[in-house]
Amino acid sequence: MTEIQDPEEFRAGRADPNVRDSRAFGEYRDYLLTLARVQVSVDLRARIDLSDLVQETLCEALRDLPRHRGRSRAEMMGWLRSLLRFNLIDRLRRLRLERRVVSFDGDLDRTSHGMMGVMRASRSTPEARAAREEDALVLAGFLAQLSPPQAEAIVLKHCQGMSVAEISRHMNRTPDAVGGLLRHGMRRLRELMPQEG
Repeated sequence: MTEIQDPEEFRAGRADPNVRDSRAFGEYRDYLLTLARVQVSVDLRARIDLSDLVQETLCEALRDLPRHRGRSRAEMMGWLRSLLRFNLIDRLRRLRLERRVVSFDGDLDRTSHGMMGVMRASRSTPEARAAREEDALVLAGFLAQLSPPQAEAIVLKHCQGMSVAEISRHMNRTPDAVGGLLRHGMRRLRELMPQEG
């Protein structure tokens, strides 16, 4: 399968619009999956498949890319968060769970900014600060190397600011289990993150 090398070419109309680009949005998959995990509590995951939700979001983004006006990576991430929000609201409405529809915009934005903050805390060089909008994508890649429960607990704690008790309810786990996920997950995350030299 031929793939588009540069999403900008696709947006500018210089690439074949019939080609499905798996790489243009592939780097955003882990990021969107992390955001979806935080928004959909464990009790709903039997009814809302997070991978399907992310895939639907990426397919819509690919379809609508020629009409998207954003140029920067930060604008792309904001647009993808918006698409994810609408898809999640649509799923909840189809399941007649309107009461679960809350202000996802604030939660999704807070999580994304929190992800940037976790990366910034580990890297403080001027070059790292200049690449701030990529921090959430980089962290999502590191989180994808952890177990899904560890990644989810870390995002809920350090990006959403939830207490261990709140995380315990969200994940349907004991507080001790959540504590273990956080300790082991953070240890592994520190191993994965590049060290300043």
